[in-house]
Amino acid sequence: MSDEMPRARRRERRADNPRRHRVNLAYNDVELATLTTAAAVAGLKLSAYAARAALAVAREEVSPAPVEYKDRLRTLSDARTAANRIGTNLNQIARVMNAEGEETPERFDAVLERVNVAIRRLDEATIAVMEGRA
Repeated sequence: MSDEMPRARRRERRADNPRRHRVNLAYNDVELATLTTAAAVAGLKLSAYAARAALAVAREEVSPAPVEYKDRLRTLSDARTAANRIGTNLNQIARVMNAEGEETPERFDAVLERVNVAIRRLDEATIAVMEGRA
């Protein structure tokens, strides 16, 4: 093991649910190098990294997105963050204006509803991209 690579952590052995089954995976040189680097960055051995990644996808804890969708997902995520900030700012403005009696709650509720609709649409679009429907 080189000085540059962090030492891989070992998974704690669990007597109540040991892993008895093995799977043989085959990779080309580039794929193996990619996985080895990712495992080292995560501080895991290659087999542990592959097992965690595969189980996370199978359990739907993560949703893998094709590379071509990453920019779209990033844009959608940035737009959702911006919409949330707008909603927060509107709430702060509403609090001040309502305290001074210069604006009606109905008008602010209408604006906030539009922000909520926009966020829901962004969420739906993000999920569609992640599922490969967009």
